[in-house]
Amino acid sequence: MIEINNISVIYGERAVLDCISLNLTYGDKIGVIGKNGCGKSTLLKILSGMQMPDEGSFAMPSDTTIGFLHQDINIDLKPSVKEACLSGLEELKKIESKLNELKKKAESGQELNPNEGIKLSELEERFRLLGGYNQEAMAEKILKGLGFSPVDIEKKVGELSGGWRMRVELAKILLARPDLLLLDEPTNHLDMESIIWLEGWLTNFEGTALIVSHDAEFLENATQSILEIQNGTAFYFKGKFSLYQKSRQERMENQLRVFQNQQREVQDRQRTIDRFRAKATKAKMAKSMAKQLEKMELVEKPEEDTTTIRFQFQPPPRSGDIVVRTSRLSKSFDELKVLEDIDFQIRRGEKVSLVGKNGEGKTTFIRLILNQLERDNGELEYGHNVQIGYFAQNQDKLLNGELTLLEFMEEGCPNELRPRLRGILGNFLFSNDDVEKKIKVLSGGERSRLAMAKMLLRPFNLLILDEPTNHLDMLAKDVLKQTIDQFEGTVIIVSHDRDFLRGLSNRTIEFSGRKTHEYLGDIDYFLSKKGKENIREFEIKDAKFGNGSTSYSPAKEKQDDFQLRKTLNRTISYCERNIEKLEKLIVQLEEKMSDPDFHSKPESIEASKEYARFKDELKEENVKWDKAVEELDGLDG
Repeated sequence: MIEINNISVIYGERAVLDCISLNLTYGDKIGVIGKNGCGKSTLLKILSGMQMPDEGSFAMPSDTTIGFLHQDINIDLKPSVKEACLSGLEELKKIESKLNELKKKAESGQELNPNEGIKLSELEERFRLLGGYNQEAMAEKILKGLGFSPVDIEKKVGELSGGWRMRVELAKILLARPDLLLLDEPTNHLDMESIIWLEGWLTNFEGTALIVSHDAEFLENATQSILEIQNGTAFYFKGKFSLYQKSRQERMENQLRVFQNQQREVQDRQRTIDRFRAKATKAKMAKSMAKQLEKMELVEKPEEDTTTIRFQFQPPPRSGDIVVRTSRLSKSFDELKVLEDIDFQIRRGEKVSLVGKNGEGKTTFIRLILNQLERDNGELEYGHNVQIGYFAQNQDKLLNGELTLLEFMEEGCPNELRPRLRGILGNFLFSNDDVEKKIKVLSGGERSRLAMAKMLLRPFNLLILDEPTNHLDMLAKDVLKQTIDQFEGTVIIVSHDRDFLRGLSNRTIEFSGRKTHEYLGDIDYFLSKKGKENIREFEIKDAKFGNGSTSYSPAKEKQDDFQLRKTLNRTISYCERNIEKLEKLIVQLEEKMSDPDFHSKPESIEASKEYARFKDELKEENVKWDKAVEELDGLDG
């Protein structure tokens, strides 16, 4: 049992945490949610011992082991990945030392007293649970689940990027299997498959876990209750995240109803008091009623903190029907071949999501499209009047820290928008005082919001977003999703956030083994296909240390049927519009080509190429339509 008693943390005049109390029992899996800056990470730091509260206290058994994954890790860069993972087994080493001491005593012929005998049995069980006899194999399983290949686990930690170092730290903590697991945004540096693996691992974890996350799908699958922090206060809900959302809405409505009913009662009483005061015979009664009203305990009006970013992209200029097309596109880095013979095409108005393990080439592909990398071979074509808006996955680290927010926004800003810059920054939660701050003092989330604000200063018709949600809270993600959904241009999105991607794209492209694999639907359609084909079965089974189930199941697939039908119907409609358009263009060209003098005209060569291209595209659209109709029929059948 962990007891948190009236904990408060004060920053200046603001109570980040205000008299928080909570009791945690062993085995609880709690999702900690709230807006950025509300105190979630502060609570985890207090429980880990890294920070003391200004008021209140907390208590836990003295022998409680704690594993804390936080944003500012300090990891040794010299050992290999596997060695770094194994280095976290401090408790295991202590238990092994005590075991050896007791065993030597027994082997020397000395009789163990009853307490020592019990202790030996307990230590052996704990040693077994911690994987004492096969910790290397378990370390390899965890590292594999988090996306490391057999070659990767022998690399030095110093050879890895920051995101992969964070995975090493996470693997080290998971391998140690602490009594209390504190995870602060664990999914930020994980790809979708690793997130699904981690959900399965947490389902089987025997200890207590507090997990800060803005990933709704991860919270739904990995936690059993929710702790919401808002305006310094905490609300605890026992149940899944989806039930919490429904309950929260009902709770807010009930609180508002109670408040409104009491306000009506107060007004009615006040009117009666005012009426009685006007009559001498009832003045005494009015005075008595007024005293009763003063003593009434008033219900506070429920206030929900809904402040979040607000924005819309500028209307997109019209582009050609084909926005980007690649043919046999390939890219290697020295001896490492990342992409090989990639054929890709996106039409005006399409929204396509790119998924796959980290390191499979999604960002490389985007950088090739942006001409930030030179392709080894293959073709890359842009359609007419394509103008690109790009948000990089490390966008927050690309900003000049010495500029103020206003100076950054003024760079390259059209003159007609300069008077609106403060208003635009305000829409991204930067107040008047904030605009004079230097970028280097901003948090990662604030930098991401600033970079997004800059995208509003010019129009584009191809929006490319590489992991745009990493530093956004749930409200901000909802706004971004709605804004993308309403954007009439073309969109390419790289993301591992299933809830964010749900219903947002009409095609999903998986990057795997240097190739791409296309799925004609959104992320739920993709996951349903992957589930049917048991693509991750081996990896997920390897992640199991108990008898728990994985986070993906046929029941989940049934829950997603409605969204899948919606996506397939949208794909069918989209294909039908394209087929109609292409058939008209082909008829027009056939009429021109029927002219006996056609082949003697200069434009005949280009027209013939267009004709052949339109025929190929028509064939592709018919194939997509057939696949989508077949999938829909399969659901109905």
